[in-house]
Amino acid sequence: MSAFSEAWLVGPSSTNFYTRTYVGEAPNSVLIYLHGAGEHIGRYDETHALFAQRGVAVFTFDQRGFGLTAQDEEHRSANSSYGKANWREQMEDIEWAVKHVRSEFPNLPIFLMGFSLGGTAVLGFATREDAPPEQSTVALLSGIIGFAPTVQLVHLPPKLVYLIAKLIRWIMPHALYPIRNKPKDLSRNPKTNAAYLQDPLVGTPGSLEYIGDGIDYGQDLLNKDYKRWPENLPILFVHGSADTVASPVKTEEFYHKIPATDKKLVIYPGAYHELHNEPDGVKEKVLEDILAFIDSHSQPRQ
Repeated sequence: MSAFSEAWLVGPSSTNFYTRTYVGEAPNSVLIYLHGAGEHIGRYDETHALFAQRGVAVFTFDQRGFGLTAQDEEHRSANSSYGKANWREQMEDIEWAVKHVRSEFPNLPIFLMGFSLGGTAVLGFATREDAPPEQSTVALLSGIIGFAPTVQLVHLPPKLVYLIAKLIRWIMPHALYPIRNKPKDLSRNPKTNAAYLQDPLVGTPGSLEYIGDGIDYGQDLLNKDYKRWPENLPILFVHGSADTVASPVKTEEFYHKIPATDKKLVIYPGAYHELHNEPDGVKEKVLEDILAFIDSHSQPRQ
């Protein structure tokens, strides 16, 4: 496996971010990767190392409110705590990451990829009406990969429950969502599911503000924000047909709605949410499909 370098970097709002960079020999592109809710980048070490071996450098970081960024007692910022994040802050953080990668890899095409609620964020990054991000930052991207994005949850809370949660969220935005993901819903891989349960850096999906923003802005993507997708920004969606966390049906709906001239959707029959952990050759097929997309778009955008 390719080695990675790790660093603590100061980002927006003076937040100290735990970061990893994977670089193989002579990379031809670079990928910025956003993990999902309630997890951290250490869960993707094998996948990111494989990307680096195949010529795709990876820059990734524990997002605001999660992983070591929120839980490392020695390095975390004074204002960091588990689950404490919101949509606008995520947009600022992604923009910071894109600018950082452009400075570190000035001659390589940049791709942005997000998993689950990280996938919701990367889709939102390309469709924001107001800054952040600046449109000049979005224009630095050669493509986006929606990796089982949570455009909409499969099991939305009942309307009354959600209205009550919104009220609590307004009063106590940083209160944590009380229910953890069920490992059996993540993948058909008993080994990675067990590791998820035992991982000390994995917790609930996040704060009420963070989860609420994800649900609300996912709905905005479907209802109106899809119209602002840049026509010349390529996009690849990958999703499992048996995903019981993020709806593959809503991902397909968003795919059909966006005005991108270069877009592709791949649905993997019988696959669950964490495609990178799926058995029976699924994770290998997913990796090849993503690499093919990156390779075919690794020329500077016109």
